[in-house]
Amino acid sequence: MFSGEFLLMLRNYQAILSRLYILLDAAMTIFAWLIAWLIRFKTNLLPQQGHLLFSNYISILAVAVPVFLIGSGVLGLYGTTRISRLRRIALQIFKSDVAMALFVIGLLYYEEQLNYSRAVLIMFVLFTWVFVFAGRFVVRSLMEYARSRGFNQKYLLLIGMTNTTQIFLRSLHHQMELGYKVLGYLTADTDNSPDSTNSHGTSDLYDIEDVAVAGDLAVATPPLQCLGSVRDLDKVLHEHIIDHVVMTMRGTDGHVLRHVMAVAESHGVHAMLVPDFIEILPSRPRFDEFAGLPIIDTRYTPLDEAINIVIKRTFDIVFSLLVLIIGSPVLLFLALMVKISSPGPIIFSQERLGKNRRRFHMYKFRTMYHSDPVGENEGWTVPGDPRRTSIGRFLRRTSLDELPQFFNVLRGDMSVIGPRPERPIFAEQFRDDIPRYMIKHRVRPGITGWAQVNGLRGDTSIEDRIEYDLRYIEEWTFSWDLRIVMLTLIKGFRDKNAY
Repeated sequence: MFSGEFLLMLRNYQAILSRLYILLDAAMTIFAWLIAWLIRFKTNLLPQQGHLLFSNYISILAVAVPVFLIGSGVLGLYGTTRISRLRRIALQIFKSDVAMALFVIGLLYYEEQLNYSRAVLIMFVLFTWVFVFAGRFVVRSLMEYARSRGFNQKYLLLIGMTNTTQIFLRSLHHQMELGYKVLGYLTADTDNSPDSTNSHGTSDLYDIEDVAVAGDLAVATPPLQCLGSVRDLDKVLHEHIIDHVVMTMRGTDGHVLRHVMAVAESHGVHAMLVPDFIEILPSRPRFDEFAGLPIIDTRYTPLDEAINIVIKRTFDIVFSLLVLIIGSPVLLFLALMVKISSPGPIIFSQERLGKNRRRFHMYKFRTMYHSDPVGENEGWTVPGDPRRTSIGRFLRRTSLDELPQFFNVLRGDMSVIGPRPERPIFAEQFRDDIPRYMIKHRVRPGITGWAQVNGLRGDTSIEDRIEYDLRYIEEWTFSWDLRIVMLTLIKGFRDKNAY
């Protein structure tokens, strides 16, 4: 067995790990510069010509490396990152990389040093992002492996016995690689519910390593160890090494919260609060200020930010124009096929519900016989639907009937990526039957979306679609949009649920 001093040293690794990341990032930045220089001047991949000495290029690193490290430090890349998603880490590295590039280029122009190879600078910026992220990924993977073997653990003490505690434990169970272990729990003074403890003084909540999730239930043994009540917190922190105190009691236990925070701070232990209304919060709630008081924006989405709105709208316009211009021969050919296939208009227009519940007319290539007075306005299509034309079956199967919706995007009715729009009559029905259904109307509807690329289109579960749509809305990033576009191109032209 390891001694207590060794375990304490092993777990107090963050300062060492931070220094390791700094050294690793510096090494990867230097390596990226070296590889960029070698590719440009020591290979035949690019035309060779006269260039500055290697020493001139190396001197740039004296500026580039510190700027990159400072930027990474400001963005929090040298703090605790065990709970940060890889996507967020990649984005923060990209921001530091861009800041470094702008600083170096600005300095070269200021010093009128215009003889440096642009190819070297471009490859340097690209390789820095790739190599630094790769280094982080390797270290993170090794740390997660070590944590899964019981090393580098962080110990948690829970305060309170509520449904929120159960949600918290289930969440930890799905992220064992984070290396958090629940040491035990303390009951709050106001915990008088009959299911808080049993006759043996233990709880119905379980050690995270033993939880087996089945639906909404957690079935496991043995139960978590009860270390006393919140009044024993000072004693417990003296006797055990605790990294975080996690409060999961009811929101009405204000005096308990203040007591726990005071005691935890006196021991230098990090205290965290999991609100008991966590189920109604978005995945990334935002704290704001109103009338001088802190408030929680319960429906904040990244697309509420002006810069994100501009980025997404710019992408929508540019991408739609490219599709309509480059794909114009295809559009004309499909329009001709629709016209030849059966009498009636080429474009089918149908009322849908858009952003902020505003109605608009969505365009599609007509895929059904126009002789039906109701036609495509009547219900969803089903396999073997007799209303479809011969070309209509092909268009629906390949989703090419959606191409005219890029005109909706240019009009501002839709976005390239987003939740699929629904007809008002169905939206009203789903509003009453499906919780949080109307939240999807916080953003523009899309031609494709996260639910669609995961096979949720046509006659599939509306509840599952909403779950995917809400996750997309609450966690939106531009890189996620690009990912959905790629997935749509790969598998969006053939879908078993498209009739």
